[in-house]
Amino acid sequence: MVERIMLFRLVDTSSRDEIAALTLKSLSNLRLLEELSVGLPADDASAKSWDVSVVMGFSTQEELEIALASPAFGNYLQRDMEGRYEVLKAWSFTRLA
Repeated sequence: MVERIMLFRLVDTSSRDEIAALTLKSLSNLRLLEELSVGLPADDASAKSWDVSVVMGFSTQEELEIALASPAFGNYLQRDMEGRYEVLKAWSFTRLA
Protein backbone atom coordinates (compact mmCIF):
# COMPACT_ATOMS: atom_id res chain seq x y z
CA MET A 1 0.00 0.00 0.00
CA VAL A 2 1.26 3.46 -0.91
CA GLU A 3 -0.14 6.41 0.99
CA ARG A 4 -0.25 9.99 -0.21
CA ILE A 5 -0.43 12.41 2.70
CA MET A 6 -1.46 16.00 2.04
CA LEU A 7 -1.69 18.82 4.57
CA PHE A 8 -3.44 22.11 3.83
CA ARG A 9 -3.13 25.47 5.56
CA LEU A 10 -6.28 27.31 4.56
CA VAL A 11 -6.75 30.99 3.81
CA ASP A 12 -9.89 31.02 5.97
CA THR A 13 -9.72 28.63 8.91
CA SER A 14 -13.46 28.96 9.50
CA SER A 15 -13.97 26.93 6.30
CA ARG A 16 -12.30 23.76 7.67
CA ASP A 17 -15.52 21.74 7.89
CA GLU A 18 -16.66 22.85 4.43
CA ILE A 19 -13.28 22.03 2.85
CA ALA A 20 -13.16 18.63 4.57
CA ALA A 21 -16.63 17.75 3.22
CA LEU A 22 -15.73 19.02 -0.25
CA THR A 23 -12.52 16.98 -0.20
CA LEU A 24 -14.36 13.79 0.76
CA LYS A 25 -16.89 14.35 -2.01
CA SER A 26 -14.33 15.30 -4.67
CA LEU A 27 -11.77 12.59 -4.00
CA SER A 28 -13.94 9.64 -2.94
CA ASN A 29 -14.46 8.49 -6.53
CA LEU A 30 -10.86 9.02 -7.61
CA ARG A 31 -9.81 6.24 -9.96
CA LEU A 32 -7.69 3.50 -8.32
CA LEU A 33 -8.21 4.93 -4.82
CA GLU A 34 -8.48 2.21 -2.18
CA GLU A 35 -8.58 4.28 1.01
CA LEU A 36 -9.40 7.88 1.83
CA SER A 37 -9.21 9.69 5.15
CA VAL A 38 -9.85 13.40 5.66
CA GLY A 39 -9.13 14.95 9.03
CA LEU A 40 -9.30 18.17 11.00
CA PRO A 41 -6.88 19.26 13.74
CA ALA A 42 -7.42 17.36 16.98
CA ASP A 43 -5.51 19.78 19.23
CA ASP A 44 -4.36 23.39 19.40
CA ALA A 45 -0.79 22.60 18.40
CA SER A 46 -1.96 20.92 15.20
CA ALA A 47 -4.43 23.71 14.44
CA LYS A 48 -1.62 26.28 14.56
CA SER A 49 0.11 24.58 11.62
CA TRP A 50 -2.49 22.74 9.52
CA ASP A 51 -6.22 22.91 8.84
CA VAL A 52 -7.07 19.79 6.82
CA SER A 53 -5.27 16.47 6.36
CA VAL A 54 -5.87 14.04 3.51
CA VAL A 55 -4.54 10.48 3.37
CA MET A 56 -5.14 8.51 0.18
CA GLY A 57 -4.20 4.86 -0.20
CA PHE A 58 -3.26 3.07 -3.43
CA SER A 59 -2.03 -0.44 -4.19
CA THR A 60 1.13 0.73 -5.96
CA GLN A 61 3.20 3.83 -6.62
CA GLU A 62 2.21 3.54 -10.28
CA GLU A 63 -1.49 3.70 -9.40
CA LEU A 64 -0.85 6.73 -7.19
CA GLU A 65 0.92 8.51 -10.04
CA ILE A 66 -1.97 7.71 -12.41
CA ALA A 67 -4.46 9.12 -9.91
CA LEU A 68 -2.43 12.29 -9.30
CA ALA A 69 -2.21 12.89 -13.06
CA SER A 70 -5.94 12.35 -13.56
CA PRO A 71 -8.36 15.12 -14.54
CA ALA A 72 -10.41 14.38 -11.41
CA PHE A 73 -7.48 15.13 -9.10
CA GLY A 74 -6.50 18.16 -11.17
CA ASN A 75 -10.06 19.48 -10.93
CA TYR A 76 -9.99 19.06 -7.16
CA LEU A 77 -6.84 21.16 -6.80
CA GLN A 78 -7.60 23.71 -9.52
CA ARG A 79 -11.37 24.10 -9.39
CA ASP A 80 -12.34 23.10 -5.85
CA MET A 81 -9.32 24.30 -3.88
CA GLU A 82 -7.96 27.21 -5.92
CA GLY A 83 -7.59 30.28 -3.72
CA ARG A 84 -8.70 28.39 -0.62
CA TYR A 85 -5.31 27.37 0.73
CA GLU A 86 -2.03 29.14 1.46
CA VAL A 87 0.18 26.08 1.78
CA LEU A 88 -0.09 22.51 0.54
CA LYS A 89 2.51 19.95 1.56
CA ALA A 90 2.40 16.41 0.19
CA TRP A 91 4.44 13.25 0.71
CA SER A 92 4.15 9.61 -0.33
CA PHE A 93 4.99 6.65 1.90
CA THR A 94 5.00 2.89 1.50
CA ARG A 95 2.96 1.48 4.35
CA LEU A 96 4.69 -1.44 6.06
CA ALA A 97 1.78 -2.73 8.11
